[in-house]
Amino acid sequence: MKPRLLLTAVLGVVSAQAQFVGSQACQPCHTDKFDAQAKSAHAKALKKAEPGARGQWAFGAGQKATTWVSQTSDQAVVEHGLSFYASTKLLGLTPGHDTPTDIVYRTFDPVGTALRCFRCHSTGPVSLAAGYKIQPNELGIRCEACHGPGSAHVNAGGGLGSIQNPKTLNPNELNELCGACHRQASSLDDDTDWGNPWNLRHQPSYLHRAACFRNSPGTSKQPMSCLTCHDPHEPIRKGTAYYDAKCASCHPRVTHKTNLAAAPQKGCVTCHMPSVSTSKNLSFVNHWIGIYEQPGPKLAPTRRAVKALKASPVAVTLPEGFVVPASPATLAPVYQRAFEARERELGPNAPKVARAASDLGLFLMQNGSADSAEAPLRRAVAIDERNSDPQLDLSRENLAKLLEANGKLEDALSFFRAAAEGKDLSVAARALTSLGRLDRPNSELHYRRALAAEEKAVGPGDRRVAVILHELALSLREREDDPSAEPLLRRALNIQEKLAKPDFRLTVAIMNTLGNLIEGARRFDEAEKLERAALKLAEEKFGPESAELSMTCTNLADILWNKRDLPGAGQLYRRALLIDASLHGMESSETAADIANLGMVSKEAGQTAAGDGLLRQALAIYEKTLGPDSAQAKFVRQNLAR
Repeated sequence: MKPRLLLTAVLGVVSAQAQFVGSQACQPCHTDKFDAQAKSAHAKALKKAEPGARGQWAFGAGQKATTWVSQTSDQAVVEHGLSFYASTKLLGLTPGHDTPTDIVYRTFDPVGTALRCFRCHSTGPVSLAAGYKIQPNELGIRCEACHGPGSAHVNAGGGLGSIQNPKTLNPNELNELCGACHRQASSLDDDTDWGNPWNLRHQPSYLHRAACFRNSPGTSKQPMSCLTCHDPHEPIRKGTAYYDAKCASCHPRVTHKTNLAAAPQKGCVTCHMPSVSTSKNLSFVNHWIGIYEQPGPKLAPTRRAVKALKASPVAVTLPEGFVVPASPATLAPVYQRAFEARERELGPNAPKVARAASDLGLFLMQNGSADSAEAPLRRAVAIDERNSDPQLDLSRENLAKLLEANGKLEDALSFFRAAAEGKDLSVAARALTSLGRLDRPNSELHYRRALAAEEKAVGPGDRRVAVILHELALSLREREDDPSAEPLLRRALNIQEKLAKPDFRLTVAIMNTLGNLIEGARRFDEAEKLERAALKLAEEKFGPESAELSMTCTNLADILWNKRDLPGAGQLYRRALLIDASLHGMESSETAADIANLGMVSKEAGQTAAGDGLLRQALAIYEKTLGPDSAQAKFVRQNLAR
């Protein structure tokens, strides 16, 4: 019999020294806070549905909406297609549903699992009852959801040292704590489409972008955080006076160009944190505090509030020992127990055991425990050694990714090849794309096989086909085969333009690659037209600062430089510099590239002293970040010598 898998290290799992005791244990000593918090929307975030209701569980406090969920078997959780909306007092489509049809989620799906819903709408560890029934510890978001497990505090008879207090966190750390459910700000640039109003529900991500947050004082005044305006012990405040006072604490005297007398009932947030409808039933307040055109789009500020923005940290680590009870990683023991239960019921080599091991491994890999993920993934693929279960093709692909990340390249290539031969054509296409990236001599063959597999899986007009076309075109460009790459890029762009819900990051990336190719062919007018379209799209979808916008500014500046429009090129390089300094900081290699570009165009415009000064600044950053022998540092030295 094969050895059992043991979960030895799970990021963020609550310490064994402290246990959850439930909010009722807090009431005797903290009566006022307990009573106020019990009336808040947080406390009512999850309820057992009343008899005769549409489902077993009612998600949502009812202030905005209530959605019903049912667990129909050990393998399936159903989100019902109609929700009740407070604004209309009517049933309407559940967010994420295109029709009233219910959506079935696999209970232990590592990505789209309903377990995540219970984790954020309840307090304490989610567990499994008999028959793999999901069992929340305490309904709603109560005291220990923020303060952590309270047994040590209760046993000590109180005392600040025996319980964690979110007020001790700095604003970025607090964003991570609140963001465990409201979307952590550190993940804001991974896939966020700032032009999609549905993303407004991720308040910490949007606040993280705001100049008010990033440039808030840290000395004489309290730095801005979620707690500046919201007290989690109380129901959310209504009306404008309370929030206006918060704004006035930092902005006591503001001269407005807008005629405020025409709208006397409006407060600061009405214009600077506009409410945006995601549907006829639902709206969210935009926490990207900024200057918005009136009237105009309300999704991203139309211009910068200040010239210089402090860079916000991308990765934030909470103080050692600080528990995030709603961390996704706290679900890992549930996956572990589900695996162990399957093994006890069915034996070590049953197909369902392989799936349970796969679910455990993939969940660990996606939630910061990659080192613990390898064993269950290997177990899953060993049980399914003949590739008979298409679901486990994903395990082979992810095991290959994990091995690649750990430097085990030959092992990784072996599992990528196995995944490429599996029954799941989309997994095969991704595995072949990875082989194209790693096996460079045969990259074109791998990419073309990937393209054929993806077209067969999803059809020739799908977004995933556009992704592979772009990758294949980049590979051909590396070989200086631009004539073969251009039609592939045009086809990829055509696919994106026809999609009802395109990936706008991919669209901008394709436009930039194609624009660069056309520029290389010295078709400057055509390249400029394409890059200006990319610039407009990046501004609309990703706001006034994003990696996509910075890259597009740089590409367009290069074209204008070639057209001898040196002032125009310089202006765009400066804009890219402002964006990258805001995103990465002034001492980053990304910012150094912008400074170097600006230095070179300044020298060509006859501003030799200023240009050399900028080049020396870029060189110093490159030497510090990439090393004095880096290709970038050598390139700048060559330009200084001219």
